[in-house]
Amino acid sequence: MYGDMIKEKYGNCDVNYGGEIQDHNNYDNLWVYHGTDWSGGINMFGGVYGFPYVKNTVNFSKFKGRVFSIGIDFPPYHEMVKSKLESAKKEVQPEWHEVDLKNLERMYNEAERIDYPNPTRKIVIGDSHSICMYRPGWTVNSVPFKTLNGAINDGFDKYIPFDYEEIECYFGNIDIRHHVIRLGQKIEDLADRYIEEANKYNAKIYELLPIEDVSRRIPQSGYYKGQPFYGSWSERNDARNKFNDYIEKEYGIKRWTGHLFNKEGKLDFKYMEKPQSIHLSREFYPYWNGIEAAGLEEFFA
Repeated sequence: MYGDMIKEKYGNCDVNYGGEIQDHNNYDNLWVYHGTDWSGGINMFGGVYGFPYVKNTVNFSKFKGRVFSIGIDFPPYHEMVKSKLESAKKEVQPEWHEVDLKNLERMYNEAERIDYPNPTRKIVIGDSHSICMYRPGWTVNSVPFKTLNGAINDGFDKYIPFDYEEIECYFGNIDIRHHVIRLGQKIEDLADRYIEEANKYNAKIYELLPIEDVSRRIPQSGYYKGQPFYGSWSERNDARNKFNDYIEKEYGIKRWTGHLFNKEGKLDFKYMEKPQSIHLSREFYPYWNGIEAAGLEEFFA
């Protein structure tokens, strides 16, 4: 998504899917996105003993050109990698010794932070799920871990970074996952507050995602108070449906998730990021992968 934004503004931009780019130094500029759920540390599957993308890390560490860090200040990866290597309890993958820690430190010192690769006057605001609503011509302000309740308390103006023509909102999935059942919140009250705040900006509201089966394993970054969710699947599904239906009746809502259900009426794992995530996989974003050409814009109108 960010690669497409950069293309819109600057022209050609290649995206390094799965380490396809072997030599980063064939390029003058490197735009780095640090992940939807960045929490301040490296999430390294397999650790320094079996990380499947260690070669890509080596290539990344050797880039000598100009670096732009998307959304956050460029982290001290040189310190993080060094710490993991020094604390290793057994022999590490040999490729880790090829990582250029000194150049990673240069990148850390020189990188320029870019919050919005291509600012536009059409804006989607929401939690980490909102990135799935990106399409050309739109800016997405995706705020990890931000609840609907918290965003309303802050005021949506805090999340609208510049002048706009259109606003769309995608908050609430985190509230249903962790807080509504735990706190005994009345769904209609939360929805009324959402409608009141959205109405100030004539903002459209997207319906919430279906609820996946409780067997889904997710990273610890998606936990709250040590739990991946609070409440049974049925309780959260009822809350989700009541929330969507109420907003549709009282204000209007953008329905779009009908194709994501399995036969049990749950969010099908095949539409979610692999191997473990609470997010949709990008090929199933509603405006992405050519779906918009099938008339989704007209459906949403």
